[in-house]
Amino acid sequence: MTDLGTGRQFSWRALTSMMTTGGFLIMGVTGLMLFATPEGRLAYWVDWSLGGLTKAEWGAIHVTSSLLFLIAGFVHLWFNWRQFVAYLRHRLQRKVSIRPEAPAAGALLAVLVAGTLWGVPPFTWVLDLSTAIKASWSVDARMEPPFGHAEEATLDTLALRTATPVGAILGAIRDAGFAADSTGETMRRIADRNGTSPAAIWVEVAKRVPSVIPAPVDASAAWTPELVDQRFEGAGFGAKTLEQVATELALTPDEVLKRLADAGVTASKGDRLKAAAETAKATPTELLKVILVPGFKLPG
Repeated sequence: MTDLGTGRQFSWRALTSMMTTGGFLIMGVTGLMLFATPEGRLAYWVDWSLGGLTKAEWGAIHVTSSLLFLIAGFVHLWFNWRQFVAYLRHRLQRKVSIRPEAPAAGALLAVLVAGTLWGVPPFTWVLDLSTAIKASWSVDARMEPPFGHAEEATLDTLALRTATPVGAILGAIRDAGFAADSTGETMRRIADRNGTSPAAIWVEVAKRVPSVIPAPVDASAAWTPELVDQRFEGAGFGAKTLEQVATELALTPDEVLKRLADAGVTASKGDRLKAAAETAKATPTELLKVILVPGFKLPG
């Protein structure tokens, strides 16, 4: 095939090489974006975007560019199969000589994978940095969702989860000038129809129905495992440090650490709740039950 503009012959090999390189570059950029995006519970609630793209769109491009990179890489190998086989045959016919860099690189990659899975520094520092950047997007408590992925919940579910009459929520939405047909609609659908975010609508609801905003936690109240699930499941506490958790529960860090220690959980006040839970082979909500529910025992 000839390019009529330049007279040069079109090269599928060159195209494949460029697609491999392009896929790698796009995959790298989208990977960095996903490293810094807020958690889904907040991103989808406030309609977060960066560079004009939402978290879901960055994720979709990352997946497709990764697939492109793999496919283009295999096609590139197919185009150069003879050279590749000839190279292998040539290397095998000669005395096998392994460069010292090869085992060194393999060992470093093995350490990277193992260190990440075992959760040891300095690999955890990278993950902690990502968590800190994600958490930094949340600066206004009014924009926080009442629970994880509340944008996909119907008004009926929101009413149940916030212990608020559903008629009050629907009335508040309409009083704020937003169109809403029924209590069976999701916040996502209502927000899309009104050209705004679920968070913006919920802020207006909270102004008219203050009870939808959870009251400050009273750690001395008669908490049960069911009440902890209802209040904290999907509320984003996993990303908070134990010191931050203590503040929100109106406890001192030492009190929180002692209650965890009494349940056999070793942690420090700078540890994030999710990390402490993973070490204890539990969930963040289960650690909150340890802290709030007297006598609660971790499963297993």
